[in-house]
Amino acid sequence: IILQFLLLGTFILGCFVTLFFWMYGKPSTSWLSGPVESTVSTDWVKNFFSTKSDKNVTTVLIWLWPFGQTYDPSLCSSLFNIHYIKSDGVVIHHCDISPDLSNLPPFKRPSFQKWIWMNFESRTHSSQLPGIENLFNLTLNYCQDADIEVPYGSIVAAEGEEGFVPPSKNKLICWIVSNWNQDHVRVKYYNELYKHIEVHAYGQAFGKYISDQDYFPTITKPRDSFIHVDDFSSPKELADYLLLLDKNEEMYLRYFEWRRHFKVKKAYFGAEHTCLACDYLQRHKEYKAFNSLDKWYWGNQRFEGLRGPCYIVEGRASVY
Repeated sequence: IILQFLLLGTFILGCFVTLFFWMYGKPSTSWLSGPVESTVSTDWVKNFFSTKSDKNVTTVLIWLWPFGQTYDPSLCSSLFNIHYIKSDGVVIHHCDISPDLSNLPPFKRPSFQKWIWMNFESRTHSSQLPGIENLFNLTLNYCQDADIEVPYGSIVAAEGEEGFVPPSKNKLICWIVSNWNQDHVRVKYYNELYKHIEVHAYGQAFGKYISDQDYFPTITKPRDSFIHVDDFSSPKELADYLLLLDKNEEMYLRYFEWRRHFKVKKAYFGAEHTCLACDYLQRHKEYKAFNSLDKWYWGNQRFEGLRGPCYIVEGRASVY
């Protein structure tokens, strides 16, 4: 009888020791079938043993950094502990996707992971790539109906009344353009406008590069702060109105009244986009698929007028 009690006690003690190491020891996933790197179940097992703080961390992986900047992908894991299979969101910049899609993630996508399509070029300056129509879960764009909207800038209310005096200027019209194409409507309009009024042109197309800091405050203004070409029947009519403004101080200053109560908030390219993507992922855990990217962004009807949520602003002229 004593021997039976000793054996039973030894068995119970062994069970407790085994349970202790199973709960507090480093979990192993070697018993799982299939390649560890490409299975969602592997990540589930690791998350099962992770601490609560780990589960509250949202990880965003920038797979393609905008405009050709490249980095060693291994740095993401070695320096920042960011792994593809653990990332809640993967941001992919449209203009850097290879035509054959060969530089997209080659790994299996975990079920919790969302691929985010990021693009801030107009549709006329964005290649329509076959094969990406049903590839992404979310859109990150300046359009108001994007899942994650990041405008180039916005107007926010000032804390108090702002004092603003328009700086002195010795030129009447400035046009900034880098993407030059003779077939573009804006180029044709410019060619007609400068027949009636002097236009000082800047940008890569004219060999006079200026930074965003030089002209950003002229973009995304509220009503009664900009002049739109569509409000005039011809470039000559617009030129006549601008010449009138140049001679009428009261009319000219009316376009700056908004500055008394509002100010411009700039979007910080890269940082703000990923931060807002992270915020979106934290608030939206549900599954979502975007199955009509071509129709949504390149659809013809979408850009026919200025009343919709997204439009090309090629025809906007700002007074500043």
